[in-house]
Amino acid sequence: MDLKEQNWKNFTANHLRDWHGIWTRYSPEGEIIESFQSLRSLRSNPEQTEIYQTNRSIYADGRIEEYKWQFNKQDKVLPDGMVHPAFLSMRSFFFEQGAATWSAKQLEPGSVFVPAELFFKHEDIRHSVAIVYDSNGSLMRVVSIREDAAGFPSNYWSKEINLLPERNLSGNWQGTSVTMTPDLQVSEPIATQLQWPLAGNKMFFFPDGISLSCPEQVNIGNNFTIAANWLVTDSQLQQLSVNYDNDGAFSGLTLELLHL
Repeated sequence: MDLKEQNWKNFTANHLRDWHGIWTRYSPEGEIIESFQSLRSLRSNPEQTEIYQTNRSIYADGRIEEYKWQFNKQDKVLPDGMVHPAFLSMRSFFFEQGAATWSAKQLEPGSVFVPAELFFKHEDIRHSVAIVYDSNGSLMRVVSIREDAAGFPSNYWSKEINLLPERNLSGNWQGTSVTMTPDLQVSEPIATQLQWPLAGNKMFFFPDGISLSCPEQVNIGNNFTIAANWLVTDSQLQQLSVNYDNDGAFSGLTLELLHL
């Protein structure tokens, strides 16, 4: 199986579900901008060559916003990742385990920049964290999206939306690490230990075991890393890191599966 075919298979095997969730957007200072109920429905034809996506946002005042996309494997599956249905400059990279990212290929000065929506998955539960920078490269907002394929409300996610002041991730976390490059090559697993926090980055501690580490400012000429992790259980941790090089180009996605 070629690499782009494997990327597509990893997507269809893990993400073709009705994902019921809660989105919460935060300011760089950690204040809640808004929070609302959501549904991201991803269906396919029997051959899994056509995808039908519906994103629905349900607000507390009764408003409902809905967006629909239809896309096919032939047009969207490329050697540098799967093309986002709404943002053609973004690509998606999917690990066999289910973890993934939507990432911009390139930081373009003067444009809003979304370096990542990082996805974690475990059984019927999915969580993602998105990061958005303004046209000057300053952090504009971060987003926590908790989703459950079993329905809404979730038996797993809490209703809490306020950030936590801290999260204790001390201990001898060990496991394996794999990295996917922009051409979809996946490295052999190597032994690793938890590296946290990332020096110089700002920290956000979301409810339900999710933490984020990201720069407050991104610019061409300075490479940077954004990382998030999910404390799935007290002894099980998933971590994703997306890297951009000095030229502002996406240079890789790393998945670490760690345990105590």
